[in-house]
Amino acid sequence: MRTRLAALLLLALPALAFAQYKPWYNFFNFAYGAKACSMGNAFTAVADDLTAVFWNPAGLATRRGPEFYLGYKSGLQRHDYDLQDNGQARDESRVFNFNFANKLKQIDFFAVSAPVTLLGRPCAFVLGYYRYIPYGFKGTAKEVLTFLRPRTEPRSGTVTFSGSEGVDVLAFSASVNLSEFFSLGATLQQFFSSGTIATTRVDKVGEDLLRESQSELTEKLQGRNGIIGVMFTPFQQLRLGVTWHSSLKSRFNSTLLTWEVGSDQKKTQPGEKSSQARVEIPQQVALGVLLRPAGWLDLSADYSRLDWDTATIDGYFAATTTLPYPQKDDWPQAQQQSRNLRFGAEARLPFRTWQLSLRGGWSLDRQLYADTTGEAVKVKGYSAGIGCEFSRNLLVEITFQRQVADWPEKGFFNLSPDVPTHYRANVFFLALNYRFGHIFKE
Repeated sequence: MRTRLAALLLLALPALAFAQYKPWYNFFNFAYGAKACSMGNAFTAVADDLTAVFWNPAGLATRRGPEFYLGYKSGLQRHDYDLQDNGQARDESRVFNFNFANKLKQIDFFAVSAPVTLLGRPCAFVLGYYRYIPYGFKGTAKEVLTFLRPRTEPRSGTVTFSGSEGVDVLAFSASVNLSEFFSLGATLQQFFSSGTIATTRVDKVGEDLLRESQSELTEKLQGRNGIIGVMFTPFQQLRLGVTWHSSLKSRFNSTLLTWEVGSDQKKTQPGEKSSQARVEIPQQVALGVLLRPAGWLDLSADYSRLDWDTATIDGYFAATTTLPYPQKDDWPQAQQQSRNLRFGAEARLPFRTWQLSLRGGWSLDRQLYADTTGEAVKVKGYSAGIGCEFSRNLLVEITFQRQVADWPEKGFFNLSPDVPTHYRANVFFLALNYRFGHIFKE
């Protein structure tokens, strides 16, 4: 009887573990650019490079000549879940451990700009490409169930994954400087691809291979939404910025291929399922302020809200209920509104024939899911960066960000006591900004 029970538990372990614990990532990418990240993503009222396409398109009107921007992002995330004991008598005791790590590498942002003069007013047009939500990552997730009885082998399951999950965005922006105090801009975002995730799961008892299964999930989202941005500069030392990102309602098509791998490494039991769903991504609002107490020093602050509790997906693989998006599996807790508070600073210092920009930032970003108390998980970010203007044309920027979060999860064996979990991430940004020359007079 116990042997049958252990076998049943082993087969159920993948579903139980990965239903309760977070999937491949928990941090969603709605932040772009090395300078923005180095200033804690408090960039709504700054927006003085081509990433303003996303942050605040009104900031593009201040650009004086054609530019080219290329950004690269590399990140390492890790989750560690504390050991959990089922609390039974020693001869029945089991300990469960779960953790996963992933790496993200991608071209984070690409854009080119063309300033013009229309009706005597400086204007700018920008074409940009970037990726919504994480994209191009790989990693592993591992769970281990250990029986403390000496003759019982530990059970373990390991999932390796690679590929892309996210949405490619092609953006077109236009902005106009209506006066020395006021700028207005708009961005049209066209979503056109989502990517493919390949996973391999291996379940073991001791050192013996028990089962290997593989899957390949391809998803595609198509649709468009808009961003409206405003900048107001009542004084030389003060600038205010506001942006509104409209919601998106779109088709979301998925195809899932599955198969088993036998001991001879041949594929068996192939399966294929498809889904034609509808997805809704919520609107976002951001407010920012930029203070310039000295000509060489900028201080910025941002508050933004993203209503993830309204993000849904309908008809996902014949689901009979509306599911939260982007978390598409059965989820025990409601999604939360993401309210983010961010601060940043930049000091510009001359160094030989170059100009150096030293930057730092802090952020508190609420995630879309909650802990066991019902509070949204909060990720703290600490960032530092440097920008070096080698000439009037070439600017190179480097940024490092550390993200930290700790929160209680429900236990694997019992709903209580809660289990402490820990999230750590290191993110590296590199950006190249090339200016081809001025069109407008200074």
